[in-house]
Amino acid sequence: MGKNFSAPLERTARLLDLVPYINTHQGIALKDLAAVFEVSNAQMVNDLTTLWMCGLPGYTPLELMDLDFESGYVNISNAPTLAKPRSVTFDEGVALILGLDLLRASIPTDRSDLLEKIDSLSARLSSIINLNSTFSVVAPVNQGVSAAIDEALASRSSLEIEYHSMYRDEITQRTIFPIEMIQVEGQQYLSSYCYFASDFRQFKLDRIQKAVVTQESKTIPEDATDTQRINSRLKVLKPTREIAERFNRQDLKAGSEFDFQTYSQQWLERSILSSGDGVALLTPPEIRASIAQMAQSMLDRYKAE
Repeated sequence: MGKNFSAPLERTARLLDLVPYINTHQGIALKDLAAVFEVSNAQMVNDLTTLWMCGLPGYTPLELMDLDFESGYVNISNAPTLAKPRSVTFDEGVALILGLDLLRASIPTDRSDLLEKIDSLSARLSSIINLNSTFSVVAPVNQGVSAAIDEALASRSSLEIEYHSMYRDEITQRTIFPIEMIQVEGQQYLSSYCYFASDFRQFKLDRIQKAVVTQESKTIPEDATDTQRINSRLKVLKPTREIAERFNRQDLKAGSEFDFQTYSQQWLERSILSSGDGVALLTPPEIRASIAQMAQSMLDRYKAE
């Protein structure tokens, strides 16, 4: 009995095989075609309907596949035209080479067969578009880090990580208990309990430089609460792109106020000072006083000179 559902990759492979097969078996009965590809009649109708919307760039009726299967027999009229090789533009070739490079980074090193095919295809594309220089794109997240995170989440194990903290601009060694992967503003984070901070933290994946699954059995402490988060309120004095990016705001207007949360007092103090007269901290008062003291200390140094 034919399958009523196909995985995306399986269906894509079948669609690629359908066109040359139909071209050499014009007028084949729909039920016979479904039997050849081991799918149900309904699935074959879905596949043929999808092919109706495929063709060459331009995607007008002149470039799309001309299929006929309403009578129960399948014919394709313009397969030879679509089969003519088309040239690859320079921009298309570069995009394909970069895509292959990303694919290479996601493949295990022991799959030399796939890596060789990717290298061969990249070389052919470079030759076609006359690309003399070599270039590559680096995946934002290390493959080893991703594998360790997946293993830890699946086995409910802890991780030893090396993390580049942008707050203090230093690399720290931490033991964490991963909870879940989340996505914020298009960026991937690992929500975890950090034993180093004794609190919950979110680690940006592309800043995790190394991750190793530990054999030590650890759990989240029962009394653990998210207590170290700093809630602040800021006022915009002179809106700039730099301030918008630093505080992840898109609606900055002079005189507007917004709430901001962070785990690091040091980062907040440095960010306010580096913003100059562009933004002011309204609360909390103790950090506001600390910033004022730091600013005064800088002014005193100028006076001393």
